[in-house]
This record gives sequence, C-alpha cells and structure tokens, in this order.
Amino acid sequence: MRVVTIGAGLGGLLTSAFLAKAGHEVVVLEKSSFIGGRFTNLPYKGFQLSTGALHMVPHGEDGPLAHLLKLLNANVKIVNSNPKGKFFIDGKLYHYREGWKYLSLKEKAKAMKLLAEIKANRLPKGEEAQMNAWEWLSDKIGENEFAYLFIKSFLGWAVSLTPEEVPAIELAKEIKATLKWGGPGLIKGGCKAVTDELARIVRENGGKIITRKKVVEAEESKVVTADGEEYFYDILISNIGIKETVELFGRENFDREYLKKLDSLKPAEGIKINIALKGKPRIGNTVVFTLDTKRINGYNEPSALSPELAKEGYTLIMTHQALRSRNIKKEQKLGIEDLHYLFPELEEENILLMQTYLDGNPVNRVASGQHLDFPMENVYIVGDANKGDGGIEVEGIALGVMKVLQALGLGRFDEWYL
Repeated sequence: MRVVTIGAGLGGLLTSAFLAKAGHEVVVLEKSSFIGGRFTNLPYKGFQLSTGALHMVPHGEDGPLAHLLKLLNANVKIVNSNPKGKFFIDGKLYHYREGWKYLSLKEKAKAMKLLAEIKANRLPKGEEAQMNAWEWLSDKIGENEFAYLFIKSFLGWAVSLTPEEVPAIELAKEIKATLKWGGPGLIKGGCKAVTDELARIVRENGGKIITRKKVVEAEESKVVTADGEEYFYDILISNIGIKETVELFGRENFDREYLKKLDSLKPAEGIKINIALKGKPRIGNTVVFTLDTKRINGYNEPSALSPELAKEGYTLIMTHQALRSRNIKKEQKLGIEDLHYLFPELEEENILLMQTYLDGNPVNRVASGQHLDFPMENVYIVGDANKGDGGIEVEGIALGVMKVLQALGLGRFDEWYL
C-alpha cells in the first residue's frame, strides 16, 4: 500500500518506520528543513538543546516508547533514572520517598490504599472520573498542602497543566502508568538519537523522507504540497494535529457537531529554560520536582548521561513550567526568578535560551485527558494530538501509535492500554 505521512515528528516517524518495515511504500513529507519536530536536538552556543522534550522519556527503558523502539530493533539507549525523582522545597533537595513524612499517619494510610486501588485497576468512574484531579485526590487522602504542591509540580512538568485542569481519570491513569512502568530515563545522545534512528529505519526499508515539503491540501486519495506536487495514498498518517488535518481537508467536509467538538479541544502550553552551569553534574540522571517555586515545575540534567550535550566544563540543566497566563513576559520573568531561587550561583550569562510553546507550536496540540477520533477512513492522526489515555508526553504519543498500528493489523498492544 501507498502511505503518505504528513510531518516527520516522533509520531510520524515512529508509525512510518513500522509501515516501511512491513513492506509498504512510505513517503514522509516535512515542511521544515530538519526532521524530528519537537523531538530532536539543535546546536546552540556549543550545547545540544532539544526542540521540545527535555531529552527524557517519562517511563524510561520500560515504557511504551522504549517497547516500540525495541520492536524496531532501533539502536537507541535509554537509561532509567536513579533515583526515579527528587523534590525541592524550602531550599533543599530530597529523595522522592522522603515525601511521605509530610503526610500524617491517617493521610499516609489513605494514600497507600488509593495506590493499591489504582494498581488493581479500580479507577474513578462516572461523575468521580470527571472531577478535577485535586478535587478527587483531596477527597481520597485529605487536603494536604504538600500533596497539592507535589501533584501541581508533577502535572506541570508531565503534561503542562494544573491539577484543576486535569480530569481525575487522567491523573489516575498517569499514576497507574508510573506504578506499572516506573519512572523516567534519559536518552543517550538526546532526542535526536531517537528520531534520527527512526528516519534511518524508514529509509533503510525503502521509505522516503522529503524536507521543505509543506502539505497545503488533502483529498480522499491524495495530498497537494505548496509547490503543486501531488502525492497519492491508500493510507494517510497525519502528525500535524487533528485541527490542522481537518483544515487540510476543508472544514466544509465535516458536520457541525464534529466541528463543535473539535473546536473545544485545548492545547497544553509551557516554557522551557535552558541553563549552563559550570562544573560537573549536579543531580545526575533524575528529575527534580520543584514544589515552592512561583512557576517552574521541575528540571533535569541531560548532560549527566550525555556530556556531549553540553560544552566542555559545563553541565546542561533544563527547566519546564506550565503556562499559567497569556502574559508571556510575566511568565518568563517569574521563571527566571525561580531560577535564582533554585540555583543561587546563577548569573544572567548562564541562561542559554528560553523556549515558549504556545499557539501553533504548543507543548501538546491537544491537552492530556482530551480526545477526538478522526472520522475519515484510511486517515490516522498520530503525535501529540492523539495520545493514549494516561500516557505522559511521548509515552502518550507511543500509545497513540500503538492503536494506529493495531488498527492497521501491524501488531496487538492491548496489554499496554491503561
């Protein structure tokens, strides 16, 4: 079959690699001059900064993305974090297990009971499932301030949303995923190591990847690019977002009720700050959740595993914060204030680059907990607009790809669905 993939981001390349390996005729069309989308590295002042993700995989070598890479025999090394996480509060760093001391005996017992229920797949149902994450959590364990700060930091880091914006069922599934697959891991060589390897697999199996090819129109069996070229398909894979795909086909081809649901989908947005600190690694291969900051939700240190990501004599730190308002200057200013709190030795020249993700280039085109199927046959949405339930960031993308592969008869992945 002829396959056209629009967009050479992680979802598009991952799906295309499986299709090419299965013997299909694959063409990937990418509007940018480079491949990888928000999952690659770009050189900047002697550092390798990621275009989006923080060189980290939410469930390390045991999660959905790592599983798909293993099935492809991809030459990618992911190293699980140790410890799984730390948290920062009152000017000090703590191992994640030390968080239990902030709960009373009664609260701890309730929290342990809740974790056991989630592990046994007894998840919130009905009206409870649609409560916001904090309403549900506080109802289960009590209104503990530390628990709120921790879950706010976790959700801000993981899905760029506040606890009030995430449905209870989504948080429950994200907790289930963490219990099932464990904590994060860094990618040796950064994000680019993954997408470059996927591109190699596509090409090695006869597929083509064409950059600077923007698709401007789609019909039932073909797409048209900005330079007037036509590409015919039996299967269309779209990695550019569900709203953007609808626009390619023309909104007039979709009924009013569907468009109403489409327009209700909201993106997740955020700010990433890259800083360079002199000296050896500070925290190693882990993630730090920042609990008493004004905006920053967490940070990691990708050069702890891959020194080549940083200039010699420096270590690379990446922070992330959920966007809380449309006053971008204010949000960036508060993020910088947090940096000085987290790293008192920080000087202005240590701040390499601030990346703001919103509008057409958000953290996620569709926020976690929202989903809408595409109504046309032989057209499949992959990427951050079609994440699997409970899948954090790129793990969600991998779960979405699994569902597409299963629909196309390229494997069964039921055991991975949360």
